[in-house]
Amino acid sequence: MRAKFKRLIKLFILVLVPVAALAVLEFSLFFSGKYLLWHRHAGSKLPGAVCIACLGDSHTFGVGTSMQNSYPAQLEALLSLNNPGHDFSVFNLGIPGASTRRQAQELKSFFKEQDAGIVLLLTGRNNDEELKSWPDNPLYRSFECRPRLRSLKFFGWLFNSIGGRGPGRKGVYDRRHASYLSFYLDEIRKTCINNGAKLVLLSYYNSLDKAVMDFAFEYDIPYLDFTPDFRRLFRMDGGTRYVSPDMSHLNSRGYKFFTERLYEGLFARQSYLGFHMNPLLKEIDEAGLRGDEKKNELMVRLQEKRADNSRGLSEYPFELVHLGHIYTEIGREEDAGNCYMRALVESRYLDNNTIVSPAINWYLKKGKNREALALCEEILLCNPGNSIALRYRGWLLNQPH
Repeated sequence: MRAKFKRLIKLFILVLVPVAALAVLEFSLFFSGKYLLWHRHAGSKLPGAVCIACLGDSHTFGVGTSMQNSYPAQLEALLSLNNPGHDFSVFNLGIPGASTRRQAQELKSFFKEQDAGIVLLLTGRNNDEELKSWPDNPLYRSFECRPRLRSLKFFGWLFNSIGGRGPGRKGVYDRRHASYLSFYLDEIRKTCINNGAKLVLLSYYNSLDKAVMDFAFEYDIPYLDFTPDFRRLFRMDGGTRYVSPDMSHLNSRGYKFFTERLYEGLFARQSYLGFHMNPLLKEIDEAGLRGDEKKNELMVRLQEKRADNSRGLSEYPFELVHLGHIYTEIGREEDAGNCYMRALVESRYLDNNTIVSPAINWYLKKGKNREALALCEEILLCNPGNSIALRYRGWLLNQPH
């Protein structure tokens, strides 16, 4: 009897310890998420302030520069500079790599904790993986996308199969792309309506999404297209001055131009937004984007901590690249180069532009074409299918010696 009781105690401990560990983990994730939401606030929320939530992916978060030079941070500074006597509070809800579905979830979580009268949404990228399995069937979506229960997902899969709209069918990808975006954009639109916020849709600096533009037109939502402005800017001034070393994101100067065009777009639509603002009369001093030494050191420490915390995870190489971008902007070129090279190795020479381009461009900016070519060969030796390295290698081989 005693032995049986001991066995029961052991069994109870074996069950209790994992449950307790999971509970601790759950609470840790919950409170760390709360801290991240608070930390991402670009300014201090003030009573009576005009509150703006900027929702999006890495282009909103500020990859390519430091967070203090992201477009939400610069927008708050620009609004305050041109509208003395008024308080503005801008939240940065950008999540690198976030899909439109993830952004819709983030906005709902945000409104549980905070208020905002305006939501600026920059979305449309990072949806490819979810589009592969996105059902082009309204009946399926009514089961699959809302309740999230396994039994209902099974029935959703069944309806999708009967409807003949499986992800493998050809000729439906564009339609699926549009239906995916329309579904989650509508989720975001309804969340804004339920919380009394005005929605404004934005384009990326180098591309607009017709599905997003069509959705904006259907619901009479402002859509700000920045591609013509950047096209003219790049023709006049050369694009490399405004783009980060990964050649995908903007740098602080590029985000500055983006923010100024955004400010002008908001000024033109202030009656829709419901608040008065002055025209763009003062610009942020470019030299001020680097900040003072104390701010720079704090910015570097925060990103170094983010990188250390992600060590061993798939995000680690990307955090290293982001740290490298910050080093570049404050003039620490050698440290930036070390980050880019470490990111390559840690990613196992991943075929990803964000990882590969900064490392190769680090040499090219210094005129070290031979070293850049040698790096391409090293990448291709470790990953022969790396399309980014192949493209750079082909370009380098065609350059005059």
